[in-house]
Amino acid sequence: MKAPISWLKDMVSIEISAEELAHKMTMAGLEAEKIERIGAEWEADKVLVGEVLNVTQHPDADRLVLAEVQAGTNHLTVVTGAPNITTGQKVVLALAGARLVDAYADEPGKMKTLKPGKIRGIMSEGMVCSEKELGISDEHEGILVLPEDAPAGTPLQEYLGDTVIEFEITPNLVHAFSICGLAGEAGAILDEPVREVAIASMDDVPVQENLVRIDAPELCSRYIGVIIDGVHVEPSPNWLTRRLTAAGVRPVNNLVDVTNYVMLELGQPLHAFDLRNVAGERIIVRTAADGERMETLDHTKRTFTSEDLLITDAEKPVAVAGIMGGVNSEVLDDTTGILLESANFNMVNVRHTARRLKLRTDASARFERGLDPNLTWNAAMRAVQLILELCPNANIRCYEDEYPTKKNPVSISFSFDRIESTLGMPIPEATVSSVLSRLGFQPQIADGMVNVTVPTNRSDVTMREDVIEEVARIVGYDQLPATLPIGETPVVERDAMFLLERAIRESIVGAGAYEGRSYVTVSESAQATWAGLTREAVTHHNVRLINPMNDEQPLLRTSLLPRLIDSVAENLKHEKSVRLFEIGHIFFGTTPDELPDEPSHLAIAFTGYREPFTRFAPQVRKMNAEQLAAQQLDFFDVKGVLETALNRAGAHEIAYVAAQHPALHPGRTASVNHMGERIGTIGEVRPDLSKELGISDTRLVVAEIDLQALQALIGNEKQTISVDHFLPVEQDFAFLVDKTVPATDVEQALRRNAGPLLTDIMLFDVFEGEQIGADKKSLAYRLTFTAPDRALTDAELEKQRVKIQKGVKALVGGELRA
Repeated sequence: MKAPISWLKDMVSIEISAEELAHKMTMAGLEAEKIERIGAEWEADKVLVGEVLNVTQHPDADRLVLAEVQAGTNHLTVVTGAPNITTGQKVVLALAGARLVDAYADEPGKMKTLKPGKIRGIMSEGMVCSEKELGISDEHEGILVLPEDAPAGTPLQEYLGDTVIEFEITPNLVHAFSICGLAGEAGAILDEPVREVAIASMDDVPVQENLVRIDAPELCSRYIGVIIDGVHVEPSPNWLTRRLTAAGVRPVNNLVDVTNYVMLELGQPLHAFDLRNVAGERIIVRTAADGERMETLDHTKRTFTSEDLLITDAEKPVAVAGIMGGVNSEVLDDTTGILLESANFNMVNVRHTARRLKLRTDASARFERGLDPNLTWNAAMRAVQLILELCPNANIRCYEDEYPTKKNPVSISFSFDRIESTLGMPIPEATVSSVLSRLGFQPQIADGMVNVTVPTNRSDVTMREDVIEEVARIVGYDQLPATLPIGETPVVERDAMFLLERAIRESIVGAGAYEGRSYVTVSESAQATWAGLTREAVTHHNVRLINPMNDEQPLLRTSLLPRLIDSVAENLKHEKSVRLFEIGHIFFGTTPDELPDEPSHLAIAFTGYREPFTRFAPQVRKMNAEQLAAQQLDFFDVKGVLETALNRAGAHEIAYVAAQHPALHPGRTASVNHMGERIGTIGEVRPDLSKELGISDTRLVVAEIDLQALQALIGNEKQTISVDHFLPVEQDFAFLVDKTVPATDVEQALRRNAGPLLTDIMLFDVFEGEQIGADKKSLAYRLTFTAPDRALTDAELEKQRVKIQKGVKALVGGELRA
């Protein structure tokens, strides 16, 4: 949200710079994203407030006039075609050398330097500027006319310039989604009182029964309708349009601008209906009928469902509640009477409707966060006050406030000591009381207890920790002491399933396969095709989605293979060999009223050729059809990859038993068993089915394993991993040994002499060459040492190096290379 500093200063005294205010607000939880300076490019000595002393017709041009303009000591004659310039006006005068926006350039925002020049034979010494030339808006039909009390000769930057801070308002801080809300936060931080805005009094205005009817109180907690006659639609005054523009809202007309102004000022969206088009001069808040339609203000015809909330008159819908009005009741240039709406709508309903309609507005952004229903009255009265000021002939005919269930403040009590124990520092009672009072919490501190009354606009404060957080953020998070945690470092526990999946994943990736991720929904035919790979198919195992993303795929998968094979088929269009696997959850329904089981499964799908078609394998390109067929990935390739992965995961009793499956090739299908229990299936897909799936002229081999069943059979328990307190130290050794000495013997020699602090050993280089002799080889190892109770010193490591060097020489005759 954009907050002009001048607007904030109307409500709270701010004596610090915009940068300092932005920092303080950010530290209090309201992140300031950007600071923008309006008029920063207006040079103080070249763009001034001027007064038009005289206007005469240009002697050689019907559409041009000569304006005599005074700005301090500058007295200039300006040639202009502005249709709205008259004697006595206060205008913006730009002198030669001023940098202005080029209003006629194709490139938006392009700047130009003003130079004096002759226009139809008469020298123009400056320019009277439009809003577009000043970069305020795109308005270029006439010049910007300033208020009568604008001081002539004053730099425009000083008079109209402003600083705007843009804040990121998180969803839980809806109370700060307005100028008043931000001013309240600034007042609390700076310990300055906040001034309230002027609102109209309704003491003498009659209440009209049945002006408003709420048929869905669970979706609309409050609705205020005010009928105002005698309004006149016209452009808003400069002060109003400038503030709206600075806050990022485009001015429309005085009535619409008032509703937007109040929304920005107080945070409550409003809407004005043309009273002529409100049938029966009555408002009904109800849910839509399925298929009901209306054209919204963006000129889009929209269709509603029974879950959408509408604002209707006696005959038709006139607005989508909390989102946008309809064109059938919008304020027009000849509007003379309005029905002003100020209401509170259910945040969840507004969010769902806005998302379904793909229609998000400034109003819906606020309602979606959960507005306070007690805000609607002040907002309505503030709008009435401004309308009466802008339309002196207007009068309030009547109003009605429907508020079925009033929202009352809640109280939270807790021990005062809880503040110190939570924040880690003592805060005086006077400070706590002052902070909470400035935030509007009405605190009472007595007998060691804190009792606060939470205002209704603070729906984010629901428990004592929330109240303590309010104290902390205003006092300043930077004031909280930095302390280290105490106690023993907790051990890290890894889940057995996590370890199993990781071991299998690393093994299959090491075999050259890629891991895929696929959608969890499948079609009914695919579900039936691949049922029974790990357990017998049962009809009620299918879990059907009520509202699937794709109507053709309404079921949650009971196998990973359907979507994985789709990915294989797509990749095969671009590759000669595709090796994919996936580890994920499948869904077996239990009963209609319970959540499904979600065991973890592994699926593998290989197709294509064993050797790559690259320049590093030229023999493949020379093979005939028979030789290429022998190069196709087959059952045994997948069996080898699967067996290696399962062995690494701890399953060493894997057996393959001939089996059958409707989707797999007879004679090339096996049940995968562990300790006599079936955990999955491996096999080659039938050629006819493979062709239907988009894979032809090559074999498609698949496997699917129930990892949950496998883990239960392996019986892995959660493993405890201790975290070292001290960093490990790595030492590299390169030994020159005879070629006949096995690397295993060298490693054994290293382990014998490295001592108990050795935690890892790795051979990272083998070198043979004339430089070291034809009968020699160099083996380079990296040894890792870790002490559980201390950091290792250089002296200790050097002592160990000497011992290792002597031991390796004695055992295998190895010489340490320099």
